[in-house]
Amino acid sequence: MSLKRKIGQMIVVTACIVGFIAAAPQQARAEWPEKPITIMVGYSAGGGTDIYARALASFIHEHMGQPMIVVNKPGAASMIAAKAVMDSRPDGYTLLMVNGGTFLAKAMMLGDKTPVDPLQDMQPLGGVGQFITALMVPIDSPFKKPQDLVAAAKANPGKLRWAHPGRGTINMMAGVLFLQENGITAQDVPFKSGPGARNASVTKQVDFSFTGIHNMTGFESKVIALAVSHTERDKNFKDVPAFGELGMPALGVAGPMVLWGHKDLPAEVVTKLNSAVEKVAKSKGYATITKKAGASGFYLPNDKVLSQLNTMKTKFTPIVAELRKSQKKK
Repeated sequence: MSLKRKIGQMIVVTACIVGFIAAAPQQARAEWPEKPITIMVGYSAGGGTDIYARALASFIHEHMGQPMIVVNKPGAASMIAAKAVMDSRPDGYTLLMVNGGTFLAKAMMLGDKTPVDPLQDMQPLGGVGQFITALMVPIDSPFKKPQDLVAAAKANPGKLRWAHPGRGTINMMAGVLFLQENGITAQDVPFKSGPGARNASVTKQVDFSFTGIHNMTGFESKVIALAVSHTERDKNFKDVPAFGELGMPALGVAGPMVLWGHKDLPAEVVTKLNSAVEKVAKSKGYATITKKAGASGFYLPNDKVLSQLNTMKTKFTPIVAELRKSQKKK
């Protein structure tokens, strides 16, 4: 065989080998996800956020091919969990489930010190329900409607006490907005959870509470919800009116329950997650399991989530400014 022919064969063989090596990683790479996905929840097990996360995880493996594992990392109104997600690789294997309203409110309260800004550092991957705050009172409270409470607060400025699940939560924001819109004052008593704020009304430690209406479940004989802060009624507690229906200032505050991911997630990962979340949130099984827990599960597209959060950011801005002033005085 001539030298020229041998050289030609070597070139062909070398080209084939190079082509095989270049293609091998693409051929060997499995389709995402290749392993279980973690959903971080910034509250203890059994709370409202945890309910939505576990309901989603119960069904989403059918569309993802991998299970989702819920990890509770409570603290700082979900900021600790959010920071853990941001500190992980942006590969879609570590996500966050959180009430978008509380997430936003906490970031605004922290200002420049916030470790995570939901509207800048993260992106929604689909809403799976709506967290609706209610004005609750003990079952035998003298306040039979919100107007009764407002009248009592005006007659006794600063004397009434009210509970909420913590400063920086959407529940507190709804409560403060209610006070401001109605020109009244009251002493706020923060708790570490929604059930804690509800129990404060049950045991009459406070005169009223602002907490998630789902906390009514199982306690209907001990507390009553007078109104909700959203413009719409809750799907599970349809008898409870919105403030606007009662001729009072409509607060327009509700927290979309959202699955969040790092802003730098690969496009194909975002597409797959969005699709899977939508399918689960629209399913009858998901609606049934959330309803049993007192929550309202349904699908919210990302554009609606962002629109709602931007509207609330406008509402929260003067409240946050006022709260910061009061904190400096202390």
